[in-house]
Amino acid sequence: MLSMTGFGSGRAQDGALAIEVQIASVNHRGCQVQLRGDLRDLALEELVRAEVRAALGRGSITVQVQLHSAQALPFDLARLAASWRELSRLAAELGAPPPALEQLAALGGAGFAAERKPGEGALRAALAQAVAAMLGERKREGAALAAHLRALAAELGALMPALAAAAAARLARYREGLAGRLREVLQGTGGAAAVTPELLVRELALYSERIDVAEELVRLAAHLAALDGLLAHGDEAIGRKLEFLLQECAREANTVCAKANDSALTALALNGKGLIEQLREQSANIA
Repeated sequence: MLSMTGFGSGRAQDGALAIEVQIASVNHRGCQVQLRGDLRDLALEELVRAEVRAALGRGSITVQVQLHSAQALPFDLARLAASWRELSRLAAELGAPPPALEQLAALGGAGFAAERKPGEGALRAALAQAVAAMLGERKREGAALAAHLRALAAELGALMPALAAAAAARLARYREGLAGRLREVLQGTGGAAAVTPELLVRELALYSERIDVAEELVRLAAHLAALDGLLAHGDEAIGRKLEFLLQECAREANTVCAKANDSALTALALNGKGLIEQLREQSANIA
């Protein structure tokens, strides 16, 4: 299991040019790659994006590429002179002092010959190091998340027998209460004897149909079994599967709450909903 958060860096040498790649990732429903830094080649930029998407799969990912030259870059004197003349004319029009050459050179690209582009092989090597470091962090955090998810799933599974018992106990309590209320209503009307077993059975059948949660509990148990299998499988790309499965668990728990009509069952169902929500929050961190 992989987390979506992490950081990795890599460095490779291409002659006198050092290439440094840093990758940072946070949670995102899809895969979004932002590229920053010194690359000025569309083909190399697309190569980086494609490699990162293929390796990391999911997350909001920022890739920083920096180029460091071991040799001093030569001045482009013609370019520097042309830039100074243009800015001097503008300064005269505005009534400002002319620019100093050292200030103009400090602007960056105005005074230096262009750096050569990094080679694809060296760029791939630095990127591969950064991705490997990122995956290492994602795996370590993913292992901690997996342990937490399994603990929450086990706690939710332990609620199932209590949910089933509380659901079954409602009918007996309702039967006793219904019989008592009917006797009170019919008392003094000469109709006490009319509280027949047939009448009670008919009323209980109607009530039990309205509050029946057997199907919901069966489906919830099936979803939890699937969840256990998913967490035990160790598949690294399970985030979307987890989100869908927990969405279905939440649907069944909501229905149980809506049909509970019983404080004990409602309390248990709310406890289950809380555990499912914790699982959903954690699953949002899984790649």
